[in-house]
Amino acid sequence: MYAEVAINAPVFQTFHYHIPPELSGRAVLGQLVQVSFGTAMQHGIIIALAETSPVSKVKPLLAILDPKPVVSSQQITLARWISEQCLTPLGLCLWLMLPPGITGGRDIRVTLLDEVAQSQDAVETRVLGVLRKRGGTLTGRQLEISKALQGQQWRPAVDALAKRGVLDVERVLTPPRVRPRTIQTVALAIHPNQVNAAARHLGRESRRADMLEALTAMPQAEISVAALLDASGGSKFSLDKLAAAGWVTVNRETKPATVTLNIPREEAAEHIVDLRGARTPLKVLRVLAREAEPLDVSWLYAQTGARLDDLKRLEEEGLVLLGEKASWRDSLAERQFVPTTHPVLTDEQAAAWAMIEQHMNGWGWGQAAGQRAAGLFLLHGVTGSGKTEIYLRAIAKALAQGRQAIFLVPEIALTAQTVRRVAARFPGQVAVVHSGLSEGERYDTWRRAREGLIGVIVGTRSALFTPLPDVGVVVLDEEHDTSYKQSEPVPPPYYHARDVAEAMMRQQDGVLILGSATPDLESIYRAERGDFTLLRLPTRIVGHRIRIQEQEEQIGRHAHYTPLPAPDAMAIDLPPVQVVDMRQELRAGNRSIFSRALQDALTETLHRREQAILYLNRRGAATYVFCRDCGYVAGCPKCDTPLTWHRSDTLLRCHRCGHQAVQPPRCPTCGSARIRYFGAGTQHIEAAIKEHFPNAHILRWDADTATTPASHEIYLQRFIDHQADILVGTQMVAKGLDLPLVTLVGVVSADTGLNLPDFRASERSFQLLTQVAGRAGRGLLGGRVILQTYEPEHYAVRAAAKHDFTRFYDQEISFRRELGYPPFRRFVRIVFRDASETRARAEAEEAA
Repeated sequence: MYAEVAINAPVFQTFHYHIPPELSGRAVLGQLVQVSFGTAMQHGIIIALAETSPVSKVKPLLAILDPKPVVSSQQITLARWISEQCLTPLGLCLWLMLPPGITGGRDIRVTLLDEVAQSQDAVETRVLGVLRKRGGTLTGRQLEISKALQGQQWRPAVDALAKRGVLDVERVLTPPRVRPRTIQTVALAIHPNQVNAAARHLGRESRRADMLEALTAMPQAEISVAALLDASGGSKFSLDKLAAAGWVTVNRETKPATVTLNIPREEAAEHIVDLRGARTPLKVLRVLAREAEPLDVSWLYAQTGARLDDLKRLEEEGLVLLGEKASWRDSLAERQFVPTTHPVLTDEQAAAWAMIEQHMNGWGWGQAAGQRAAGLFLLHGVTGSGKTEIYLRAIAKALAQGRQAIFLVPEIALTAQTVRRVAARFPGQVAVVHSGLSEGERYDTWRRAREGLIGVIVGTRSALFTPLPDVGVVVLDEEHDTSYKQSEPVPPPYYHARDVAEAMMRQQDGVLILGSATPDLESIYRAERGDFTLLRLPTRIVGHRIRIQEQEEQIGRHAHYTPLPAPDAMAIDLPPVQVVDMRQELRAGNRSIFSRALQDALTETLHRREQAILYLNRRGAATYVFCRDCGYVAGCPKCDTPLTWHRSDTLLRCHRCGHQAVQPPRCPTCGSARIRYFGAGTQHIEAAIKEHFPNAHILRWDADTATTPASHEIYLQRFIDHQADILVGTQMVAKGLDLPLVTLVGVVSADTGLNLPDFRASERSFQLLTQVAGRAGRGLLGGRVILQTYEPEHYAVRAAAKHDFTRFYDQEISFRRELGYPPFRRFVRIVFRDASETRARAEAEEAA
């Protein structure tokens, strides 16, 4: 038998290996294997098995690294599709589907062959000394970190010694960075009824204990002292100690002298345990007697104060059994989620759900594979329209049909809120996957999914490759978001999660739901073309009558809402948007980054103890050049792309066609000398707020302040708990957050995104402006948006101010059609890489 193997290396070819007799019958599709590749060792995955090989000379498989397949046949098919679409080697696409740390790296193993060898070279001498001191065999990594060789170029010395036959150098693979975690367990080995009797015989030897035990074992209440001493082997001294404690009475007036037990026999049994020093072992045995399953020893230690020595002594006595069991590292294990029930749908929600449910009902387990068609749905719903409830209904349906679901969000910052909603609906069935988890957590989630122990995965784009047995639904919330596209500096393949999810659901006859208040223009175009089923939710839902009444009582204010036809559902209008022309602010003498309208609105919001969000999609200095008087933006004369200002040479460059220009000293449109590059970032905004509103509590949330998934959740929870009045943030505050106390959203500059050198700049700006505007007025207090701009006449700004997606789409699609931009033409970016910058530049220029 022969195995076709894709290796974890940037080579497009796959390779064939024969299966040696010792591995015969064990090699299966999808296994992780070790192979010889060139002069080195390499990891590979079996992608096909056959009785013949297309090449005559083949090497053997060296080892099977995991008895179970690490990828399924469906994942291999999907990886082939990604490889073809993204022009990326198949091995790199397959490694997308493995958790980090499951494989090690490549290394060398150095073995000392000549124990008495000497050398005149100082580094060679150090290498020989380290090997002799450390047992004769070390890996290259172990040599690297050796104190004796720190800072030395030891590899030439190793090669020289190997050439002389002093050392043997073998290329090896290092062990995986992550392994299954096990915990030690303990279980009772005797019947629970025998615990007390067993405990009395444990511990150190004690004559008093022996004497007390002998006394309790005798049927009569009074016995002679001689008989007791004979039965227990005790002494008169020990007997006097028991009498002094008041446990027995010694009557020496009688002939013969007698002993009487003064305490109940049950109490005497407890004293016997104490005298033997067996109180802790007795606690252990009693705790174990109450449990039907083996216990984690760490939990037992906490309950009883026992130590490992106590358990080992009990094991030697045959009273307990020590063992091990697998333990899952789960980031949600310690969290509690209160189960929720699904609300009544509005008429709009019911109509959208009916379309999806109708398709899911048609799956039918009696149909032959391949006869069912994938359901591709684009759910276009305004912010707060109830898209999440549609997602949850689809997930519930998939689980009821014995399938699984994947719920994708674009940012790690959104996983906490999404997990709360999903886990509350499906308690005990949810796991989370994103790059912020530890390698152990990701590895164990991957293993649990492979075992079929997880029903729903929530996570960012990499969660799409979790090995669930039968995915029936994939949800991409905020489907327009650019974070779903993998790009540098992450290694290839550079896939888009939306495209991969579509291919995956076509292969698995599942349902894909793309949801957004501002869908990607290309997705809408495809829906109009018939590739997706378009579903609309145009009404913002504020809640149901009972919940609204409860909230009104809490805030002491009556809300403005509109009853809907659905039972008890209430709607609220999208927040009004006020566009402020910052050119007019300058003419009026206001040189602050905050307009007068925004300053007044912030003052009012703080006075009413409500919350505000200030949004600016930039952390550092912006790079486009514009006129502060008329709003002119320096653009490329060839392709209409905004020119980018480069600090290093102060030139304006077009990042699309390469055109260069110098920054004009005056505006070519109005002649103003106030032509500048835009330079405000979130840090600048934070400082300005502190200056204007020194008593306000401010929270800045961007990639500089929140660097871990936990910190994102902490920032969000602090704002939800009203520990801050004003939240300053970048695009992560614009996405999917439900913050009922936010009544004001201020967009500090709508121009930042408009003038990026990207043909999608207007679309991205419209989406972000609409999304961030949607954070206001989601609760009973209502809300408003103030949008500051130097280009109030720009069609993206005007459409966002009216929450008018159709108006924007019609104008943008016309622009794309005219210039031949996607979706009417596909763009490809070609990147040249080389260790030599000169060679890379020469090749790129020649190709251009």
